[in-house]
Amino acid sequence: MSRINNLTWLKGNERFLQINSKLAMDVSLSEDESTFCLSVAILLIKEYEKDKRKTSYLEFGYYLILSYSLQSDNYEPLFDLSTNLGFYPISKYVLENGMIDEERLHHYFVNNGLSKFEYKKITETLEQRRFRNQLVESEERDNCYIAPTSFGKSSMMVELISELELDKIFIIVPTKSLLTQTYKLINSTFTNRKVIFHDEMYGGESNFIAIFTQERALRLLKSEENMKVDALLVDEAHNLFESSSRSILLSRLIRRIRARKQNSKIFYFSPLISDSDNLKFEEQQNIDTKRIQFNIKEADINEYRLDGRVYKYNRFLDVFFDVKSERDMLTYIDKNKRSNNFLYLRAPRKVEKFAGILAEKLPFTENKELEQLAITISKNVHEDFYCVELVKRGVLYIHGKLPDLIKEYLEFNFRKIGVLNFIVANSVILEGVNLPIDNLYILNTYSLGAKELTNLIGRVNRLNEVFSGENPSLTKLKPSVHFVNSEEFNRTSSNMAPKIGTLKSGKFSDEVKNPTLLNFDISRYDHIIENSSSPEAVNSAMTGKSNALSIIERENFLTKSPLTKVDRMKAQFFESGLHSAYYDSESTFDAVLDRVEIMQTDPDSDKLDPIEKVYLIFISGLENEIKDLSFARLQNEKARNYYRSFVKNIHASTLKEHINSTVKYFYTNASETGNNIFYIGSSYGELAKDGSVSGTKTYIDLSTKSHKELVNLALVKIKMESDFISYKLNEFVSLLKDCGVVSEPDYDIFIYGTAKKRNTDLTKLGLSGAIIKKFESDGQIKNIEIDDLGHISVNDEFKHYLEMQDDLVQFEVKKYITI
Repeated sequence: MSRINNLTWLKGNERFLQINSKLAMDVSLSEDESTFCLSVAILLIKEYEKDKRKTSYLEFGYYLILSYSLQSDNYEPLFDLSTNLGFYPISKYVLENGMIDEERLHHYFVNNGLSKFEYKKITETLEQRRFRNQLVESEERDNCYIAPTSFGKSSMMVELISELELDKIFIIVPTKSLLTQTYKLINSTFTNRKVIFHDEMYGGESNFIAIFTQERALRLLKSEENMKVDALLVDEAHNLFESSSRSILLSRLIRRIRARKQNSKIFYFSPLISDSDNLKFEEQQNIDTKRIQFNIKEADINEYRLDGRVYKYNRFLDVFFDVKSERDMLTYIDKNKRSNNFLYLRAPRKVEKFAGILAEKLPFTENKELEQLAITISKNVHEDFYCVELVKRGVLYIHGKLPDLIKEYLEFNFRKIGVLNFIVANSVILEGVNLPIDNLYILNTYSLGAKELTNLIGRVNRLNEVFSGENPSLTKLKPSVHFVNSEEFNRTSSNMAPKIGTLKSGKFSDEVKNPTLLNFDISRYDHIIENSSSPEAVNSAMTGKSNALSIIERENFLTKSPLTKVDRMKAQFFESGLHSAYYDSESTFDAVLDRVEIMQTDPDSDKLDPIEKVYLIFISGLENEIKDLSFARLQNEKARNYYRSFVKNIHASTLKEHINSTVKYFYTNASETGNNIFYIGSSYGELAKDGSVSGTKTYIDLSTKSHKELVNLALVKIKMESDFISYKLNEFVSLLKDCGVVSEPDYDIFIYGTAKKRNTDLTKLGLSGAIIKKFESDGQIKNIEIDDLGHISVNDEFKHYLEMQDDLVQFEVKKYITI
């Protein structure tokens, strides 16, 4: 915390410290204490008004008045503060709910004035309204909107698209879940425009809106070399700062769009950017930034410690108040539960384990909705899927190792079913998934810094739930957050207090790890190399610098238009990310190019399927050059046969059929090889490759697993292999199609499971191969129409048919088709 915003000196006043202790413990203040509390709050706010840099003075003053009003049921101070500072949603709520004397003339005029701040059925804050208008009217090429979670980002995007009146607009979202969510919003709003969310849905239109991940956007720009994008809207733009491959792809996309059209408009949206200049990729950029400085939510932070003591944390004073004691962790969680509880853990295996432990602790009461959900999951996933029994007790879990459809279906039911009270999840919930969470338990803080914690806490009590949800309440302006220590789910001698302390300033710095951004500091590696006495640190820095320089060189090459046939092929090779599979991508590319040219002229190559062509061109004879172990598995004929079968299952089998065939494969593999040690990846690994408990644990012993455990491991295995095919193998096949080595029909069959255009069109819209196969066998394909703008419509026969299907089938269809 900067000196100008440091308020910890206030805890030296014993009287003030005692008042804050009472507020933390929800103990009523005396009349004198109330007067003192409000007086300090007013002084703090006046200090802020003299010097707007003193944001923590305003935040602390607001916290004191909010806490006092909620505790005393006297909302006059909160109403006055909110009205004077432009926190109009609070003012409106207080008036509409009769929480103050409505007869006062002042209140009458305020109520009339608030109507000016209504926008699409919500009341905006003064900052929201001002910045929304300024952003829409901005003439700058680069713009950034930084606002806490739930401050109207989606509606801002809609208004921008409406007002810009540009032909080609890209919206970039970080996850497939957000892709579907954003597509539904945009498609329902802009019914007179073509809206697409898959690169292969593009049909040569000159006017369209695309909702893409960065991968899909780049694929479209690669196939349409002359396409110029008029506007790019980047959601969760703070992801650009990371060094991950997806962050590099995102920056590549932004640079390419600007390179093709210098006056293209770029809008960055994020709750987590400290300095928008860190988004720059070239010196001449000027990023016009609109920042919502003040978050009207102030978290109520609790810590349950190993000794059973519970503390309340005041971030302004940086003090933990000892408030009570609980018998054990589960008792504490149960006693403090609310309607919609989110329990955060990092590792998928621990997510599953804790969900089971929690469900056992909760009392069981029969409920028809939960019973029906359990039946649907059992029928469509598997009767041994852990969630079947968990949901009966009001608990479910999600993590990134679950198939996307099942994860989204479980999230949908958490929103829909009121008695489904607990969701245990990891970071998959952080990328914009909107769930009705009113209580947060953090059981693991590994890799969570101030920025990540702020994002996580921001998911609790979104503003629409505070002011207009099913149970609106101003108490939700103090989201309930619990840090729960345990040695089993966090670490030995678990102590989360230092992590909680990172929240004291409410501020954080950007860490620019992406080498393609202007403010990336490559000299930090030189500093370590020159000054460190640790050989390991020096080697790591040398490797980091080498990798960063390679990324910069490659991205500069890819930003230019390739001039020769070889450059074009090389660009495609790097564009697809295939270089990352090899130690020396330059020399490997030369070998790959020779093989492609040979196969282009080989008449017998038509007899080979895509997987065999991938093997012959990218693997055979290059085994020692491959560093990607998951890709290297294809050197084995048995592995290639496995993936041939797997690809067919993806397109033709239901998930339950696929699980059963995978469990059968587990048993068969063990009996045929006599080896029960099986690769499962780091998230679920328990053993090293040789079966020992030391070393990198990426294997399991199948003989130690029950049938139920194997079913749930099969679900994980299917997700892992689906991701491998989607993000790696498909890229190799796509490159070979671009080179003319894989034919269009073979490509469609491999990617979509069919060469029928009607079916591939539906697959590109997001429907699974299994459900399309079901529609085809039930004679329903003819009842689905896609118009020239890409909008899907169905006739009455299909609507009646869908009503007869179970809930999961209806959910999948209604994700993309409005019935």
